Amino acid sequence: MTGAADFPVLHAIRLGGFSSSAQVGERAMLPGPTAEEALRGLERKSLVEFVEFAGSGGWVLTEHGRGRDAALHADEMSVPGVRQLVEEGAAEFERVNPRMVRTVTEWQLATPAGRVAARGRTVAELDELYLELDELIVRLVPAVPRYGRYPRQFGAAAARARDGIDDAIAGVGTLSCHTVWAELHQDFVSGLGRERR
Repeated sequence: MTGAADFPVLHAIRLGGFSSSAQVGERAMLPGPTAEEALRGLERKSLVEFVEFAGSGGWVLTEHGRGRDAALHADEMSVPGVRQLVEEGAAEFERVNPRMVRTVTEWQLATPAGRVAARGRTVAELDELYLELDELIVRLVPAVPRYGRYPRQFGAAAARARDGIDDAIAGVGTLSCHTVWAELHQDFVSGLGRERR
């Protein structure tokens, strides 16, 4: 793995934080053995390290890795036409974002009984948000294919929510709808050099 080929794995850790090899593979859209091989290569270059915490292990970026990720992200954004597409995608995202924030906040604040009553409404809202997300990302994918993972993973989480899996809505440590949405938000703002609002 050299040069720009490092970016998908580095950025997967940057967005996910403390992540298992499987989680890195999911975010980087790489099969398990390929992700593991890539991580070991980055470890040899002191860009990532595997750390133990609270009885579990995960990958994190080193300081050198954080700098490398930022430089490669800047390289991606410097490709002609990419910044404009990302700016347009981010603007559409900000238009839709308040709906997602409201949906997740209402779900998180609901009592167990309230969640039972709100489940159908919450899932229906997530399905609509998925369609909007897919529409805004589809224009980005030809230029930056890695963005394709966001609607795919959000849609998969929404499907799990329809099957009655509560963690798929706003669970932590899993690719829930909330997690995928938050990572896309961070991806947009870091690429454009902005702060999350």
